[in-house]
Amino acid sequence: MISNKNRTSKVAIIALVFGSLLATTTYSIAAQAAKVKNGVACSKANLKTKVGSKNYVCGKNPYVTPTKLTWMLRECPKTYDLYIESKDQYDIFKDILNSAGPEGKVEADKLLAGISSLETLMKTAVCKKGK
Repeated sequence: MISNKNRTSKVAIIALVFGSLLATTTYSIAAQAAKVKNGVACSKANLKTKVGSKNYVCGKNPYVTPTKLTWMLRECPKTYDLYIESKDQYDIFKDILNSAGPEGKVEADKLLAGISSLETLMKTAVCKKGK
């Protein structure tokens, strides 16, 4: 039969070990979460992680200088590719729309404004350093 003194000691030791384990685990998760955000250096391209509701990927963020591997929101490289493609296609659409007269010019200007808005969104939100 185990005495109350020994039983209390065992419960205290178990509680201490469990509490230490829990505190260490919570600390390491919090420390890792603090390190992963846009613009923070990472070690291997295409690593993926999730912090809270945000998904990050390790890669070369087009808006972080000097160009090196950094954490960025997963949407950043996709959005940047879309932006580059839009810029490349704009000249084709501009020529077509301008040939349609004044109304076409208005539409070409709207298209250019949309491309500019996309770049602003990337610089200030999607790919922003420290976001």
